[in-house]
Parts: sequence; structure tokens; C-alpha cells
Amino acid sequence: MQETAGNAVLPFYILCDESGSMDANGGIDAVNRGLPELHATIAGDPLVSDKCRIGLITFSDIAEELLPLSNLSDVQAMPGCAAKGMTNYGEAFNLLRVLISRDIANMKSQGMQVYRPAVFFITDGEPTDDWEANHRALTDKNSNPQAPNIIAFGVAGANAAVIGKIGTKAAFIANQGVDPGNALKEILKSLTNTIMYSSNSSSPTLIVQQAPPGTTAVPLEIM
Repeated sequence: MQETAGNAVLPFYILCDESGSMDANGGIDAVNRGLPELHATIAGDPLVSDKCRIGLITFSDIAEELLPLSNLSDVQAMPGCAAKGMTNYGEAFNLLRVLISRDIANMKSQGMQVYRPAVFFITDGEPTDDWEANHRALTDKNSNPQAPNIIAFGVAGANAAVIGKIGTKAAFIANQGVDPGNALKEILKSLTNTIMYSSNSSSPTLIVQQAPPGTTAVPLEIM
């Protein structure tokens, strides 16, 4: 999808698991250390920050928008994640679908040229809900013209088959024995590089990086 005239913008949404296990394995701390670095890198490059918008959504029992889609040069500091309850993927996909529709309408009203949104989905375990119908409603381009491209990351025992179902553009899972905190540090570096490379061109487009160190690409399973 693409709009008409105006500044070209590539929206990125970070969906981060806040389930209780993410605290126990050090994942929440790793994410909270990595997000300010992401912010500093992107906000510090005016050409890149001008061409991308970043939003942060977290999910556990419910999904929450911690940072509305923003130009990071206008953001003082990234919000932090906090460990909560279960691992409800369906809530995350439902909220994301609503927010993408809202955000694209807002950007259109400002005369921007909007490219298909990209999503970074980060989780450390098995979903605790029936999420697949909600994922289809989000990603089916026939029923949802605003369907995003999703890059899925799994750490700390996440199910590779599930991660492969969530990703529509790429999926990666941490190698066995890799510390979740270290894996997430590398994932957030990769995420930052993806945003930088994808935004740093005359026509922003999603450029998927190689598997972050300590992770392996898994096959996508289109549902």
C-alpha cells in the first residue's frame, strides 16, 4: 500500500512480550536497556528519523500502546516495559490492527506518503490464547489492505513453529543455550539497523537484516 503525494514515511511498530517469564529470564531488563540506544541512534540521524515513525506496543494479559507512532526526534525518552501476566498474542494483533488504521489515517491527513507498515514482534514463550484468527485478520492483504510486514523474534525457549507462523517477512529464534538477555541485546541492535537501512533511501522500504548473532532464521508458515 502507498499513499499519494507528500513526504515518504515508513511506519515501524515494536510489539514486545511483557509476560512474567520475560522478567525471570532477564528479557525485560535487556529490552529496557536496548530501547534508549535505539532511540538515540535513530533520533540522532535527522535523515532517518524524518523518514520513519516508531511505535511501541506491549502485551501480556492485555495489549497496551506505550508509545504512539512518533518521529523519535520529537520523543524525549522511550518508555520502559514491566513484567506482568500471561502471553496473549491475540490482544496484541487486535490492538495493532486498530492502531495501524488510525495512524495511516492521521498521516494521510498530513499529506504524507505512507509505505506498508513493518512490525517487530518479540516474545519468549508459548502463547496462552487462541491467536491465529486475530493474526489472519491483521495480515490478510485481501481483507486488510493495510496489512503489515512482520519480522518475528523468539527467545528463551519460544516455539520455532509458532514464530514461523507469526512472521510474514522473516522469523528468527535464539539458539539453544543462548542467554535471553544477550539474545535480546543483539535483536534490538538488528532491529535498529533494519530501521536505519530501510529508512535511509529516497524510497523507504523494509530491508530485512541477516539473523542477529545467537539466532537462526526459521521457515515462514503462511496460515
